Amino acid sequence: MLTVEAALRQMDSRFEDAARTLGASRWYVFHRVTIPAIRPALVAGAVLAWARAFGEFGATITFAGSFPGTTQTMPLSVYLALDTDQGEAIVLAIVMVVVSFAVLVGLRDRWLGTVAGLRG
Repeated sequence: MLTVEAALRQMDSRFEDAARTLGASRWYVFHRVTIPAIRPALVAGAVLAWARAFGEFGATITFAGSFPGTTQTMPLSVYLALDTDQGEAIVLAIVMVVVSFAVLVGLRDRWLGTVAGLRG
């Protein structure tokens, strides 16, 4: 959320103003001007939200409990497997690391391309 808010604050509002003076509706301006301008921040915010949810442990065990098959997340599975089968816990942890790494690798061009675009 903070990522999108920062992008909205930094966005040049002259483009939105120009679209409005040309007769565009608020929805059209939002859909055709604002969203494309903040798209990288939307993607980054979605990835950050996914990463936080993927690794969530405390809130799930505190508020939702740990009911296998119902509210069990990967971190909870690792935690519970440490008591019974350490091999399973290691495999689950490796799966989490591999999935996280795959997401980072998949998005590297987007992030590196944005950084490179800001430099030059």
